[in-house]
Amino acid sequence: MHTDVSTFSARLRQATRLDHGEAEASEFISSLMQGERSGADYVLLLAQYRPLYAALESAAERLRSDPELAEILDPALDRLAALDADLPGLAQWAGLDAIPAVTPEALAYADRITEAGLDQDASRLVAHHYLRYLGDLSGGQVIGTLVARHYGVPAHLLNMWDFPHIPKPKVYKDRYRDLMDVYANQERGDAIVMEAVLGFQLNRELFRALSAISPRTVIA
Repeated sequence: MHTDVSTFSARLRQATRLDHGEAEASEFISSLMQGERSGADYVLLLAQYRPLYAALESAAERLRSDPELAEILDPALDRLAALDADLPGLAQWAGLDAIPAVTPEALAYADRITEAGLDQDASRLVAHHYLRYLGDLSGGQVIGTLVARHYGVPAHLLNMWDFPHIPKPKVYKDRYRDLMDVYANQERGDAIVMEAVLGFQLNRELFRALSAISPRTVIA
């Protein structure tokens, strides 16, 4: 089958397709989305995401003065405030004594993002930005729907998946990919692809750690 890689964004999707699919098929996330876990496992997942977005948004804030990056690093995508709005209420809702601890795997992932944000060239950071935020605008919308359906997560605790300043995600994602196509020259493009592949690997490692911490609590 012929695959169009005439643009950088198409090349990036093709280069990460396998790793993306393997991350989505990880036991923890797939069983969570199938309703085979618990609301507490959803809170556990979001607790791991917090340091990732803290690292991303700290770096993005520093880099937005660069005209090549200003539109890509759009603050309308930021998720840290939404996570901080959700997590305390979610922990209480799930009957947890506290917000779950952050795993070493999540901290290692966040450290990688921080390191990428300190590069003279922002290509590696852009890879993590693409991976996380375009994922949130795509499959992330499904996550919000499924955890509400399977576990009864209240609507007011699903801020993580609400983008009030992005009313048309499909239009926004298309524009984001256009911006990536302009940004990614050959050297930058190679760096973005390699870092995006690593990002999906870091996701898989995180999901494996969560499976070990929290075996399935509900059997379908």
